[in-house]
Amino acid sequence: MKKNLYDQKIVKLDCSKLNEVIITLTDGQEFRANLYNEFKDLFCFPKNLEDWSKAKVTDGAFAIEWPTGFDIHFDHIVALAEIQKKSA
Repeated sequence: MKKNLYDQKIVKLDCSKLNEVIITLTDGQEFRANLYNEFKDLFCFPKNLEDWSKAKVTDGAFAIEWPTGFDIHFDHIVALAEIQKKSA
């Protein structure tokens, strides 16, 4: 990352594919992560595309939240994206 990760914010969000998030940060870097394996057992994890696609960036642009109560901070998405990229 060019800048400190904590200086970043989410500027774009794509949740059009079930269980997958794609975020773009203020420095233009894009991160894609599948959240299913890590969070599928949580009661609040969105179970269908209708719920999944209702994700919104929180005030401050540091996290994503769903109406089901599930939320995730962008640094967790970045970490998962990097791990999944290496294991692909």
